Amino acid sequence: MTTIAILGGYGKAGKAIARHIVKEADCRLLIVGRNGQRAGEFADELNANQSTERAQAIEVDLHSEEALYKTFRRCDIALVCMRTTGFVESVVRAAVGTKTSLLDITLNPDEIQDVCLKWEREILQQGCCVITDAGILPGMPSVLVAYATTKLENIKKAAVGEAMRVSEWSVPSIAEFLEDLQSMSGGTRIFRESAWQRPRGSGKRLMDFGSPFGIQKCYPYLLPEMKALPERFQLDELGMYSAGFGHGVIDTLFMFIYLLKIGRGGRGAKPAARVLDWAFRNFGKPPYGFRLKLEAESADGERLELILSHDDMYEVTAIPVVACLLQWLDGSIKKPGVYMMGHIVEPVRLMEDMKRLGMAVDIR
Repeated sequence: MTTIAILGGYGKAGKAIARHIVKEADCRLLIVGRNGQRAGEFADELNANQSTERAQAIEVDLHSEEALYKTFRRCDIALVCMRTTGFVESVVRAAVGTKTSLLDITLNPDEIQDVCLKWEREILQQGCCVITDAGILPGMPSVLVAYATTKLENIKKAAVGEAMRVSEWSVPSIAEFLEDLQSMSGGTRIFRESAWQRPRGSGKRLMDFGSPFGIQKCYPYLLPEMKALPERFQLDELGMYSAGFGHGVIDTLFMFIYLLKIGRGGRGAKPAARVLDWAFRNFGKPPYGFRLKLEAESADGERLELILSHDDMYEVTAIPVVACLLQWLDGSIKKPGVYMMGHIVEPVRLMEDMKRLGMAVDIR
């Protein structure tokens, strides 16, 4: 029986992922974290809800490479659901040393890609499958573009936009997000005239996210997973766009923090997080949830629009991760190497599985 370890398994994202796994896959599940009591309580909850004994808790200091080796020797694949900034190499080295595959959902693409490139030869030699940039964002934008190529013949233009409305976001989580933000975004770029370039003016694009979000002003930014898509799919135009958090005060503060690179390297992340927490509590308002929209067009003018949506911010991350894991479990994407989730999964099946798992999928 396959054994899956979830590092940070009792965090909110880890819990959402674990609940789906015990329902979808006949496997053993290790809930791994520093707090043994919290891990044990959640493992007991999983077992009780599913009338099983397949979930087990492991108390481990994951900053210890020796502890990582011991944990990875007990599993076939480890899902990284906790922030690993500063010790990514220890995680990868332990995975290589134990021939363990990895599925990483963290927002730290620069460090992860650099470390995986350094260890790529050993990853291939040991037969490890390392999947990075997994989840809704990053993760799904490149999947949506790939999906569009299965529905439109000779696709030439594609744009992906996201709108996020949060009802609660803890100060530590905001601080971690700010620290990783600079590496997640490649700046203001869109692909046109055969190159990624700065847009003319602001590059603003109006996108209709459907009720209740409606039409939003969206502004471009570049995700690492998008860089290779124009050449792969022979696109003339491609862009990734953000509608922000839905309130002028919150979005202005967030843009100010981003432009000043506050949070980079940990600098000023906690004070900035407290400011944003104040803004969310005072100016955030319904509707809450996440929307990810694709707008695509073929050479002959045929159009495709697709919206993914969920009202729970943790479910919206968990569902794509579990849908990806199901393809690894049946062997269809279980191959040695380093891959971004959006570049390795089969998009049509992924969309079908996500819908079955609870993601709303609206295709026009």
